[in-house]
This record gives sequence, structure tokens and C-alpha cells, in this order.
Amino acid sequence: MSPYTWILRTIHVFEDRIIEAILRQPSWHRFVGRIHRSVHERQYGRNPHEPLAPGEATADPDATGRSTGFLKHFVDELRNQARGRPSDVPREPPKK
Repeated sequence: MSPYTWILRTIHVFEDRIIEAILRQPSWHRFVGRIHRSVHERQYGRNPHEPLAPGEATADPDATGRSTGFLKHFVDELRNQARGRPSDVPREPPKK
């Protein structure tokens, strides 16, 4: 038999013990809880009775995410270059 088959048989034999060990970990339950909370918030909205997350009270609720901001900027740059008027880039490096 190949070593691959022996590895699979070993995993199969200890599968229940591996699953029990994972399910005993509190970090696993926190991980699953965070996923459940984020999916629930996307489907039904935020629970108004829960406290705010750190930094959430000062965040702009109308601001788009960082990735959409980058995507918008990137598309604008491509449009400007296609029109023949690229945006001005400063010659000197930014000061620290």
C-alpha cells in the first residue's frame, strides 16, 4: 500500500478524537459565533440592543468601505487615462 493510503487510514481511525478535540476548544466556538453573528447581521441588520463595537461610534456610517474607495479611484484613473488626461502625480516624494 502507498503511504498516502496509510495516512488516510490513520486519519480515519482518529477522526472522532480529532473532532472531539476541536469541539472542546473555546476558540472554535468563538470563531463559529463570530461567523454566525456576521451572517445574521447581514441578513437581518444590526441588533440595536447590543453595545457598539470599538471605533464604531466614531465611524462615518455613510462612508463606503476601503476596498470600494480603492476600486472607485482605480476606475477613475483608468477613465482619465483612456480620455488622454492622466491625473497629475507630484514629482517630489511625500514628506514624513
